Amino acid sequence: SYDFDASIPLPRVRPMPSWILQQWTDMDEMPYEAYTPSLGEAKILAAAFAGLPAPMKKVLSERVIAVYLVKGLKGNGITEWVLDSSSRPYVYMILNPAGFRQNLSQLLTERDRTLFRGPVDIRVESGELPGIFYTVAHESTHAFDYVRDVTPCTDPGVYEARHPGAKAAGQWDAWAEYAKPKPEADYPLRTKLHFYGFGAPELDASQAAELCSQWAGTPFASFYGSRSWAEDLAELFVLRHLTQDMNQPLRRICGGKVYSPWDNPKVRERARKLLKPLYR
Repeated sequence: SYDFDASIPLPRVRPMPSWILQQWTDMDEMPYEAYTPSLGEAKILAAAFAGLPAPMKKVLSERVIAVYLVKGLKGNGITEWVLDSSSRPYVYMILNPAGFRQNLSQLLTERDRTLFRGPVDIRVESGELPGIFYTVAHESTHAFDYVRDVTPCTDPGVYEARHPGAKAAGQWDAWAEYAKPKPEADYPLRTKLHFYGFGAPELDASQAAELCSQWAGTPFASFYGSRSWAEDLAELFVLRHLTQDMNQPLRRICGGKVYSPWDNPKVRERARKLLKPLYR
């Protein structure tokens, strides 16, 4: 079905097969179109993959079937799992080419603003690199997690498919369940977060300062990272990769107040502990 060829070097960009495109078009009820990157965009994408840690690139080389670009994608990226006849997980990635046109600051600001009804005084400062660097880092973490099981499961469906009749661990680090933090890590407005139009926004613009204040006391790298333990791992890697590996800023500014998650000891220590498999 997927015509996997490990000899093709990363990023392994290929035209999206029409049957996969139709699946996602129907699922998201969006008029998706396959996208072919320009030569310049292909070089940017290759650079984003080249900058990942060596253990991640090894896993991606062995298990990424293809990277597809889809115009108008709802969100920045998707990583989906596929099992071979021995139940080994492989993945394909779908990336939004808008990440070539927006820089990191614009892309991450736009993501956070989808939480709110109407214009809101919140922005993310993360430098001028193309936003696709964020998407590649985030989705590559999911790919690594699918293969190496850093979390108990990247999503419940893949665990059930690989282990029929078994149940994944119910807790992991700051999480009581897959999408429910332990009480000491949770914050009241977390349950009202809906990104990218997947669910109507529940937050008014006037609640932005309160949301930032609540989140700042948690061990999560971003609002998005508090959605599930899979997103938590991906956002922790994004934070460390951008700030420590690529020397980019990553701070959230809300009502004139600056929040820098790498300066939060809870976030920083979790990143150093949980991301060890991705670096060595």
